Amino acid sequence: MPAEPPSPADAPAPTPALPRRTLRGRIFRGLRRCVRVLLYFLVLFVLVILVGLIPVNNGFQPTEDGVEITVTSTEIHADFVLPMRNETVDWSKHLLPGDFTGDVSGATRVAFGWGNKEFYMDTRTWANLKAGAVFRAMFWPSPTCMHVFLWDDNIAFPNSRKTKISHEQYRRLVEYIQGTFRRDESGRFMCVKGRGYATNDAFYEAHGSYHVLNTCNCWVGQGLKVAGVQTGWFTPLPKTVSLYMPAAR
Repeated sequence: MPAEPPSPADAPAPTPALPRRTLRGRIFRGLRRCVRVLLYFLVLFVLVILVGLIPVNNGFQPTEDGVEITVTSTEIHADFVLPMRNETVDWSKHLLPGDFTGDVSGATRVAFGWGNKEFYMDTRTWANLKAGAVFRAMFWPSPTCMHVFLWDDNIAFPNSRKTKISHEQYRRLVEYIQGTFRRDESGRFMCVKGRGYATNDAFYEAHGSYHVLNTCNCWVGQGLKVAGVQTGWFTPLPKTVSLYMPAAR
């Protein structure tokens, strides 16, 4: 005889249907996580900047008969501007005339700026600014270069601060800057030919890796700390570099 079908009481309970995750829902949840992580990072970065405003070298006093140094700041970038030559260093022996496309024999001052190599070389003006280059520069540790401008005394530098430091302090600053340059087998600075913005500037290969916690402004701030000049403990933003820097007396 055929088996009797199971009674409804003996039948297994149906498995409840699981909610289906749509592609749009997964994308939304992923974006929400990304935004949350970004907000956490921004809050942490702001806190680090606020802590970085704590000054170091609080006992610094300008040296009356010392060497005048200048720190210039734009909206995003800071540079050192130093004498072209004095008893400590003659920069023309390191920055050779052939590195520049114009006549720089009359230069009396030299500006040094360190930064992300791709961003520096490919962003001559704001019109050349690319979102991808900015993102890589800030969030992906990347190669660097040194940008050098040669000036004469007729050039005025807006948004700048000046002070005078002793010759010993200046020697330490010079060693810090020279140590950032990469050198070839002969000990010469390694110029990147044909990449300058004008006839009186040039790019050089540099040591170091650029990222959001090690910016061009951090490099200038570190140089000030090495030289004993009062500055912020952490200076990723341009205006924080010379926040405590006194004017020359």
